Amino acid sequence: MEKSGTQTPLTLAAAQAVRTYAATTRSALGTAESPVISYAGLWLLLASLAPVAATETDEILGLNRADARAAALRLLEAPHPTIGAAVAGWLRPGVELKKGLPVVLDPLPGQAGLDAWAEENTRGLIKEFPLEIDAQTLIVLASALVVTPRWSEPLDDDGKGLLLLEGGFQAVVETEAAGPVAVACPASEDGISVYSVIAADGVAAEDVWRAAEEVVRRIDAGEVRNHTFDPGGQKRGHAWTVEEVSVFGGAPSDRWRSHLPEWAAEDRHDLSAAPGVAEIARGVMAAVEEESEAACVQKAVASYDREGFEAAAVTGMMVRAAAAPRETKVRQIDLRFDRPHAVVAVARGGAWEGIPLFDSWVTPA
Repeated sequence: MEKSGTQTPLTLAAAQAVRTYAATTRSALGTAESPVISYAGLWLLLASLAPVAATETDEILGLNRADARAAALRLLEAPHPTIGAAVAGWLRPGVELKKGLPVVLDPLPGQAGLDAWAEENTRGLIKEFPLEIDAQTLIVLASALVVTPRWSEPLDDDGKGLLLLEGGFQAVVETEAAGPVAVACPASEDGISVYSVIAADGVAAEDVWRAAEEVVRRIDAGEVRNHTFDPGGQKRGHAWTVEEVSVFGGAPSDRWRSHLPEWAAEDRHDLSAAPGVAEIARGVMAAVEEESEAACVQKAVASYDREGFEAAAVTGMMVRAAAAPRETKVRQIDLRFDRPHAVVAVARGGAWEGIPLFDSWVTPA
């Protein structure tokens, strides 16, 4: 929960850019209910490649080409106790670039080499690269993002199948986006806050995400503090109850407890239609050859248990040579129905299988 270091204008701008990009992409792709996705992982890849975009990237990535690239490099080079981030690129031997790309390109390895890169840069959480290469693959670009914070104290078992949090950050907050929401975040000394936010049943997922963004923004601004209870003394809400209990010793104070599920998820996303991908991909394709096509895919995993949280994503962009038509010799057989002939309509499937429904005798004019 603690903030460390002084935030520079570029750091603040990058954080806002990623938050905005996440909201925009979530809406554009309809991924509000995705089990796990890393918008930051995609943003990191696109921002690293921003200089090749045909137009400025302010409206897409939240920063212009130069600032987006600088922010990405800053993130990649900045040490963090639990975040691992990497961007890499590979070029098929023999392929010559028409213009340079803003990443170091190594010789394209086989599929096993890309899998090994994914595993190494996600601390073993993802063992397979999200894209399969073939003979048409010209260039592969990728980002990897992994976080593995541990809770300061392991969570207990509440005896009813859920994890029990008695410390950390817990609050009930009235939001504009989704009304009152409950918030829980176990304490961690690893520089990662993992907020769980729940709204009333029936609230759209998009609105819950907007509420989560609102809550985090207000927490960071000091407007919402630990153990805030906003909804006007309600003793029962959609995700909370309030009752008086007896405790022994210590000064009287509210006792907060959150009951959280242990969970694990993985997902795969085709991100080719995500904001900014087409613009960046066109720039990459122009560097390789005109007759090419691009794809962008992400593999992501995450889990939450009594010890901590871990999540990883590998986002891959691949440019392939457009398949050229091949000359093939075949037999050419022409059938001509230029004299009177029969036409029969036969039913297929179920009790009607094979029954001729209509017969026609056709006499061409």
